[in-house]
Amino acid sequence: MELIRQDTDYTMRALVHLAAHRDSGPIAAKVLAGACDIPEDFAYKILQKLSKAGIVESHMGVQGGFVLARDPQEISLLEVVEVVQGPVAVRRCLLGKEEACPRHPSCPVAAKLGGLQDVIVTSLKNMTLAEIVAAAYPSGTRAAAST
Repeated sequence: MELIRQDTDYTMRALVHLAAHRDSGPIAAKVLAGACDIPEDFAYKILQKLSKAGIVESHMGVQGGFVLARDPQEISLLEVVEVVQGPVAVRRCLLGKEEACPRHPSCPVAAKLGGLQDVIVTSLKNMTLAEIVAAAYPSGTRAAAST
């Protein structure tokens, strides 16, 4: 089981790059794809999703491209995961789909998995794009200074 899938990994690469180069202005999807080693067609798709979610903004024209719509400190990993993958779920019944399991009312595992679900969601919610950028670009680099 992968909690963070490949598409979310690509998305995080793109967001880290946008955050690290905030002072550079809009970055074209093609440039972003090359810089982050993301398939170009996939970069367009994830940038559209991020734009609809209000995480990035697109700018049209010759100098157009994408920029972060909000401060990296305001963008949680949970928000990114949910935009790309949908709700985080250890098990379907934890998403309110008890009908998926007829044993749910007496399931001894449900409570433990519910606790795990809470830990994962809380951890992802508390991790920000700013923290990831800071880890990727330690103090003293141009990227760390721009966040």
